[in-house]
Amino acid sequence: MDNQAPDGKKISQSSLFQRFIEKAERYIKHPAEVTRLLNEAFKKATAKKSVGTLAAEAWENLQLLSRMIKSAVGGEYKGIPTTTLVGGVAVIIYFITPIDLIPDFIPVVGLLDDASLLAWFMTSIKTELDRFKEWDLQQQEQQRQEAHNSAPHNADTSFGTPKYADRPDNTVEVDKQTDV
Repeated sequence: MDNQAPDGKKISQSSLFQRFIEKAERYIKHPAEVTRLLNEAFKKATAKKSVGTLAAEAWENLQLLSRMIKSAVGGEYKGIPTTTLVGGVAVIIYFITPIDLIPDFIPVVGLLDDASLLAWFMTSIKTELDRFKEWDLQQQEQQRQEAHNSAPHNADTSFGTPKYADRPDNTVEVDKQTDV
């Protein structure tokens, strides 16, 4: 490879990445294994997050891709084509593999190929990502609504109970104040 930054598309066409595609096809049949893989990626990304701006962007992309894969493998999100799911899992496998086209033990430079592949993949599935983001926001809003609706309300619901039994016809008198 020359002195230029690695090209994500070229990495995706490498024989190494093609082996990761084959692995990913096996992984998606086992959701628990995908979850383990995503956890490994999260740990590695957390450790490398402070490397710089490139790492921060890769971190955000990795989080989004991980949420999409987790939702799809878990059966919650149905809008992702199998080829995209397999490709995403292959990108995650590439990311966590320390010996790839540029070994990760080489400071900073070792993450360039990982970040390039991730950025290329995220760009190539932009339409699917946009749909997932929309779905994800709807899920978050629905969860907020459910949490709000299940929160305790402070309304006095005791009307008609023994608290008001001493009043005729269970009526409640309300003091009306007049504005002066």
